[in-house]
Amino acid sequence: MRKIAVEALKPGMIVGRPVYDSSGFLLLNTGKELKQEYIRNLKKLNIPAVYIIDNIIPDIDIEDVILDETRQKANNIIRKILTDVEKQPEKSIPKLLFTHKEIRNALDEIIDQLLTNKNLVVNLSDIRTFDNYTFAHSVNVAILAITTAISLQFSKSKLHEIGLGSLLHDLGKVKIPDSILNKEGKLTFEEYAEIKRHPLLGYDMVNRQSFISPASALIILQHHERKNGGGYPEGLRGEQIHFFSKICAVVDVYDALVSDRPYRKALPAHSAVELLQSQVELFDINVLEKFLQHIAAYPIGTFVGLSNGEIGIVVHNTVGFPLRPRVRILGSKEFEPVERYELDLMEKIDIIVDEVYDEQNIPEKILQISTV
Repeated sequence: MRKIAVEALKPGMIVGRPVYDSSGFLLLNTGKELKQEYIRNLKKLNIPAVYIIDNIIPDIDIEDVILDETRQKANNIIRKILTDVEKQPEKSIPKLLFTHKEIRNALDEIIDQLLTNKNLVVNLSDIRTFDNYTFAHSVNVAILAITTAISLQFSKSKLHEIGLGSLLHDLGKVKIPDSILNKEGKLTFEEYAEIKRHPLLGYDMVNRQSFISPASALIILQHHERKNGGGYPEGLRGEQIHFFSKICAVVDVYDALVSDRPYRKALPAHSAVELLQSQVELFDINVLEKFLQHIAAYPIGTFVGLSNGEIGIVVHNTVGFPLRPRVRILGSKEFEPVERYELDLMEKIDIIVDEVYDEQNIPEKILQISTV
């Protein structure tokens, strides 16, 4: 299984994971054979990519870190919450629907599923459109924050606090005009100042609610604060920032970097990892290290070039070693086919990944040798 940009889809390809529209409606289920009509509709709906099953790595599955139905349930709940809050006047005390058991049940499911596999590695990126970005981003930030917190050995009650605050971290954005949030060009000074209001707006909404702990509320307020004092809204430094907020800060940036936005294309995972590793002055180093242990810089299905002159496709990643995947060798960089074998960079430490082929721009010659 591998992820393919919609522009590269062809009739006859087999869907590897369910495809949903921006409202959470199932468009195509696993095993469905693509037709030209389906591909046209995916483009119209701005679906950016699809996971497909093909003969390059037919034996390799890419599993989500939680069940697909759990993710969709959480997406629907956060969509309902944010949509309802958006309709309420800014200065009113919102009647937040997540005082009900729905959200806590969803968090319970997420936490329980993540706890069953503490050695998980995030290989799969959820497919999201511009329309459902905020909902999918909120859920993924919660999942990544809980994953990091498990690695930091927090208790289950603390995992709930971290999960709830992270799920609602962008609550205040419902009061920011879409024309600013989705602007394709550079923000003006005034527009950026408006964006920077969202942590305080969200905090004010939940701080008057009895169901949420002070620590969870601080995640909403402080997730854009930075260790060096360069964040907002208060310009806090170091230990002035709550530790839970430091977790959300890291995973929020990562998930935004690997997502398509109106003003830029998504970064590949390895570029986002490298960028975060270069910004230790902004983030808590312990949080950053624990988080990156569970991120695949080269997700399964990524075509890579190696320093030994060979080309292959990633088939496995090991927790704690994001830059050392196991690669199924397909050929040479001169596009000559070779007898296939697997090369584990955990064992061959003198070999590194020195090239990554963009999923949207994989040379046809690579695909040809892949099917030999």
